Amino acid sequence: MPCAAPPAPTSSATSNPPLESGQMKTHLVLRIGEIFLKGSNRHMFMNQLEKNIRRALHRHADVRLHRFHGRYTVTCEPGQQEAVIGVLSRIFGLTSISPAVVVEPQFQTLSDTALALVQALPQKPASFCVKARRTDKRLPYTSIDLERDVGGVIHETCHIPVNLTRPDLLVEIHAGQDLSFVCVNRHAAPGGLPVGISGRLEVLLSGGIDSPVALWMMLKRGATVNATSFYSPPWVGDEAKQKVEALCRVLRPWGGPNKLHMVAYGEVQKILRECRPHKLATVLYRRMMMRTAGLIAQDNRALALVTGESLGQVASQTMHNLIAIEQASPLPVLRPLLGFDKYQTVELAQQIGTYETSIIPCADSCTLFAPDHPETHAHMEEVEHAEAGMDLRAMALDLARNAVCVKFSEDGPRRESP
Repeated sequence: MPCAAPPAPTSSATSNPPLESGQMKTHLVLRIGEIFLKGSNRHMFMNQLEKNIRRALHRHADVRLHRFHGRYTVTCEPGQQEAVIGVLSRIFGLTSISPAVVVEPQFQTLSDTALALVQALPQKPASFCVKARRTDKRLPYTSIDLERDVGGVIHETCHIPVNLTRPDLLVEIHAGQDLSFVCVNRHAAPGGLPVGISGRLEVLLSGGIDSPVALWMMLKRGATVNATSFYSPPWVGDEAKQKVEALCRVLRPWGGPNKLHMVAYGEVQKILRECRPHKLATVLYRRMMMRTAGLIAQDNRALALVTGESLGQVASQTMHNLIAIEQASPLPVLRPLLGFDKYQTVELAQQIGTYETSIIPCADSCTLFAPDHPETHAHMEEVEHAEAGMDLRAMALDLARNAVCVKFSEDGPRRESP
């Protein structure tokens, strides 16, 4: 657990006696990351974050969000704590959540509460550190007083070594006019920016490992996200659609996608397969996907497309091929994984919960009709020659118009006919 932690955010809440149980509410302190670096428009980010928190918690009865001076706490029943922390730990814009005991700001009360919390830990820590913040300057002690004296009491009573740089346990004390609390545990949250603050994007989503991670990374930067996925009937069955929908359900607690556009791509792929030279087939498939997803994105007022491509990872993702593929898109193409290696992407997929679904064996459009020896250095002159004679825009419009939209909400997915 890090020692040099940021000051704990606070919020308006009713003070409670230290460590009493019974009917006492559980208080959760929410910490905010880079939003504090914003300038005069910080309130926009805070308002969006608050909206997202309230929306995420609305199914939990008796849970209240409190805000003052740009800080937050949540109060809930003790039995709700684990579930509420689970929800909050997936809200972008928050960096951590701590269960806290809210007390009066008297020095002895803060000290007794900190000691009692440490003594109540199920396992004795190898080392500890006290970090204090006094925001009410009228209090007759300083932050340093709290750190030194409370740390001394814990050290002498519990015989735990002090480590000011890399403690096993961080004891945090906040003493303020509106709120004072003590906490000894942090639950990680993803950081980033609140979803909904950065515009709308359309992600080309497959059933693989990479594109769900790319979608998650755009959520982390505050984007509202929809997805377009291609499947190839009759050569690829419904299991491909079901897998992508399952990935969307895994990602929904993180904030998206809101919509999934399913495009039946098999017949068009069959036509493109006949283009020559055949080694360009994968590039041509991807270019048509870009055209179609771009039209769907424009219809849904998205500002850019997003892919899970990583430079050099497969034949279609060489620099030459990425350039040739992107030129077919009517919108900018964002590639958040461009500099990742596969191990980094896999690790992140495991952390966010998509990996186990992504590795379920299933055929998809990306590999159907793929050439044995795909082109790795596509040149636009050759690509344009291969596409000559086809009404590419009409083909893309037809694909987009016939896409099936699956809308995701807390009540589950709902299909809409094209």
